[in-house]
Amino acid sequence: MSSKFTAPLIFSSALALGAMGFVACGDDSNPSLPPSPTSSSSGPIVIPEPTVETAIVFTGLNAEVGSKNVKFYGTLSIDFGDSNTVADVSAARFTQVTFNVVKKGTLEPQGTAAFATPIDFANSFIQTVSLYETGVKSDLAEGYTECGDFELIITAVVDDGITEPSVSVERIPFTRPAMWCQEPESSSSEAPEVTGAPLTGFEVVINTKVEKCINIATKQAAETGDICFGYGESSNRLYSDTGVKFALYANRESGNPDIFYGKVLRPEIVKGSAETTDFLYRESALQETYPNFYSVNDQFFVGIRDTYDPYTNPNSGFYAFIVTDKGTKIDNDSNVKGMKVYVYATAQ
Repeated sequence: MSSKFTAPLIFSSALALGAMGFVACGDDSNPSLPPSPTSSSSGPIVIPEPTVETAIVFTGLNAEVGSKNVKFYGTLSIDFGDSNTVADVSAARFTQVTFNVVKKGTLEPQGTAAFATPIDFANSFIQTVSLYETGVKSDLAEGYTECGDFELIITAVVDDGITEPSVSVERIPFTRPAMWCQEPESSSSEAPEVTGAPLTGFEVVINTKVEKCINIATKQAAETGDICFGYGESSNRLYSDTGVKFALYANRESGNPDIFYGKVLRPEIVKGSAETTDFLYRESALQETYPNFYSVNDQFFVGIRDTYDPYTNPNSGFYAFIVTDKGTKIDNDSNVKGMKVYVYATAQ
């Protein structure tokens, strides 16, 4: 017994979220094909009339909304068991599959939907179409003016060259989330201006073997602290016992490319007057240790605590420092250096 499918087909149940638009795939120049769905900026699209009997089977229709687009699932196949719609099984193939996205309950087009790679149905022998494998999707940011409920309309044509071509229309409902229609909180895309917080300058002399760290709170050398110099270790590293992260500050003065900011802000020149905004740095450059600090000359390092925020907490956890004198040997131990370090620090 042959099976028949009467058109228009009923809606398939679909897990739907998202939104789509109009894209046609197929050869409209073939006079045996029904006209492709059409649309204009001034009116709704026109969908071809489905045939009373059809060889086209839709299964597993579904939609899945992601953060940026909607992906469609389902399979279009041919029922070869109905001799009324397919006379030549070896010749029956899809000659057209088109997509339209419309606002639900209307035929007003919005958005676009398409195969990931266009399919030339006129010159291809295709008997099964998988929406998932062919990458049918819609970009939620393109072509939409509204949010809410939409439908993807699929129009398909199967022809074997003998019987009347089968034409079927099916729909996949989905929702374009309201987040795409929310007004931005601010009309300005620029970040708020950062106001510089004052920095207090002080000098510390450290012994890199015994008291090789700087305690910012006491402004003195200590065995452990916020800024530590591991001279004599395998990498002469710069590190912290309190979670401070470091970045080398090597920006050049915009007005004179031959002068480092580091030299301009040396204590003998600015005499302790500086602000956080004098030391621009990239947050992505911060690291827990800095190897071979001893090779760096006439440049500041920036030290940043997790508590520092240039907008909400600019007066805490910001340090900039420079080695002004790398010192000399002490007690004939090559791993011991008396170093002078000048530090700029916020109030906390």
